[in-house]
Amino acid sequence: MAQNLQQLKKRIKTSQSISQIAKAMEMIAASKIRKAQSAVEKHNPFSKKITDMVQKVLADNELRAGIEMFSKKREGKKLVFVISPDKGLAGGLVVNLFKKLASYVSTDDYVVAIGKKAINNAVKYNYNVIASFNAGTSFPQFEDIFPMIELARNFYMAKEVSTVSVVYTAFKNMLIQEAVAEEVFPVKPDANFSNTGTEYVFEPSAEEVVQELMPYYFEVRFYSALMNAYASEQAARMTAMKNAKENANEIADSLTNIYNRSRQEKITNELLDLANGQQGN
Repeated sequence: MAQNLQQLKKRIKTSQSISQIAKAMEMIAASKIRKAQSAVEKHNPFSKKITDMVQKVLADNELRAGIEMFSKKREGKKLVFVISPDKGLAGGLVVNLFKKLASYVSTDDYVVAIGKKAINNAVKYNYNVIASFNAGTSFPQFEDIFPMIELARNFYMAKEVSTVSVVYTAFKNMLIQEAVAEEVFPVKPDANFSNTGTEYVFEPSAEEVVQELMPYYFEVRFYSALMNAYASEQAARMTAMKNAKENANEIADSLTNIYNRSRQEKITNELLDLANGQQGN
């Protein structure tokens, strides 16, 4: 009985330690996601302006010819960037991400893995990985995307691929994160875009302005995917750590009740033995 009580005390202490660790990780994830939300809000106006300008061009038949290279659909392999966390403990985020990737990519397509989880899983499932980048544990910096963009531009401009896509986890809210596959190139017209009819004067020419604009369009789309992936990671980890903390507390409470009952039972048995010994005398 004494040994059982000692084991229960150790298990209670372990559960309480796990609860404290999970609580600390939950608080860290919460602070990181607040930073991510703030950065996304600051990035959105610039991203929207660039996107609206591109959609304005697509809505004009004459201007559309200037970006035919970026908007015309063609046949061939895809270049797919998959963005994952470097670390685990994020619930089912990584599993859902690779389910989406498996349904979207074929064995012949080129894959660029961003994040250690993406690298490990891409190699495990024998995807055609041509490059890899670590995601890191801090908020993605804008300059981090330049090597990735250069890789995509070289493949697309050389017509080695027909499509440049990003598979990542979109941040909907604190409770919902959805794995999505988005095609960045070729650029598709947005059915919800409303043309205001405003006339523009392009200098030196519409074609040159549009072609200079396209790299910025790719940058904002790609950086938005990185920010969403980071925010989703923190939200998923915060939820997972909250659940782990609550489960550990429930186990500690349950074990504490068992420990108290066992201890009371032990004391009662000792009193009965003492009483029986006195009666025998």
